[in-house]
Amino acid sequence: MLYYWFSIIRILIRRYWQEPVDIDETITRSYRVRVLDCDGLRVMTASKYPVYMDFIRWELIARSDLLSLILHEGLAPTLGSQKIIYRKPLAIGSRFGIKLETAGWDEKWVYHVHYFLQNDELKAVGVTRALFWKRGLSANIRNIISHSRGSIEDKKPPAWVVRLFDQDKHILEEVTR
Repeated sequence: MLYYWFSIIRILIRRYWQEPVDIDETITRSYRVRVLDCDGLRVMTASKYPVYMDFIRWELIARSDLLSLILHEGLAPTLGSQKIIYRKPLAIGSRFGIKLETAGWDEKWVYHVHYFLQNDELKAVGVTRALFWKRGLSANIRNIISHSRGSIEDKKPPAWVVRLFDQDKHILEEVTR
């Protein structure tokens, strides 16, 4: 957890030397698979993929207008759900990149697709949906988008992305009975 918070603080500081981005801009970042990222088979363990997905989303927040809006409006960005498909392992010590695309948004959710790439080969893909809380209620994403610099106001997510999360509410209802 110490490495996680160190990385978030580094992202927040580094934003002062990086070009600002729009909230719907595709961004990429390179990483190296560290020893503590790996399991006994010397490949990155499944639990580390969401951590790196967090890092790239934090970078998008930090480099866009979202950070000042979050702080000014008292918003709490929260991950609602994520799906990850693993294709091939990432070996210890190897470099990989993550490409983050904003797939779109609706009134409640913003959807992101994370591509884990190594030597132009797709190693894994993660899809997330997130929302912003304000005083215990979910904030309207379209209002947040409209207050962001240089962004388009409407970007409907692809149907395949929305379908990934269609059953989430029903699953929660089933397991809480």
